[in-house]
Amino acid sequence: MAKTLGDITQELSEKVLAPARAEADELVRSAREQAAAIVAEAGANAEKTRAAAKSEAEKVLKQMQVDMETAARNFIIMVKEKLEAAVVTPVVEGEIRALLNDKGFLEHILEIVLAEFFKGQGRERSLEVLLPKKDQAELETWFIEKFREKAAGPLVVHFTDKITFGFHLGVQGHGAYFNFSTGLVEAFSNFCSPRFRSHFFAGEGS
Repeated sequence: MAKTLGDITQELSEKVLAPARAEADELVRSAREQAAAIVAEAGANAEKTRAAAKSEAEKVLKQMQVDMETAARNFIIMVKEKLEAAVVTPVVEGEIRALLNDKGFLEHILEIVLAEFFKGQGRERSLEVLLPKKDQAELETWFIEKFREKAAGPLVVHFTDKITFGFHLGVQGHGAYFNFSTGLVEAFSNFCSPRFRSHFFAGEGS
């Protein structure tokens, strides 16, 4: 029996078009699922990226705050140290210079210090005194006329431009001296600095 156009059309529809349509529908469904999955993954990744960016920004901000606080503390410490150096050392040095430039006071201190040194060193070693070159005329006369008569041991006196006030004292030939000039300034500055800080910066946290 010959197939009619309707039979052919129905057969094509059943055997070709229907499977093709079903496959197309499946492809569309699969594509939609994949698209939805991609969108969901992109959204999740975007959320993760936003969260990571926010976390990183918070870390950077915290580190910046720490760095700024550290820089501020260091700046305050530097200002305090410069202020302390500008006040304490010059004041102490001015007072000590004034005392040691007083020839009567210097002579008295030398007598006391040399007497104590001779007690410790004995007479077998010569002591060496370094004095300011600018004071040679006055101090040399004093040493020659007065002190050598009182000296408890051998004594060598040198005048030098390396000292502007006070004196240095040591055992001759050793090359090491006790510094009774700038050394006194440093010692008294170290002594006065904590007291300066406690009064000038009173009430401040460290």
